[in-house]
Amino acid sequence: MSRIGADLVEAFEEMAAHLRGEIQVESYEVPADVLTPEKIRNIRRKVARSTKAFEAEFQISARTMESYEQGRRKPDAAMTALLRIIDKEPEAVRRALTS
Repeated sequence: MSRIGADLVEAFEEMAAHLRGEIQVESYEVPADVLTPEKIRNIRRKVARSTKAFEAEFQISARTMESYEQGRRKPDAAMTALLRIIDKEPEAVRRALTS
């Protein structure tokens, strides 16, 4: 068995033991201000039906948004700020992009 295979078997055994109540596993809280893929998807859905429509309005590539929404990429600090502004003040961003 490969190392990856062995790691997967070990992880599933640990998960099964946790579900049976035999062991406790580490957990952590995600801070409320972190933009998770779900939060990013919700921001986009609030202002546009699709990633293509979002791209047309806010000039952020549909592929980039898809990557964020699927958790394949994480937005950098500037993109995080822009997404937060779009979430709170989409009209301000629209005005800024059309003037």
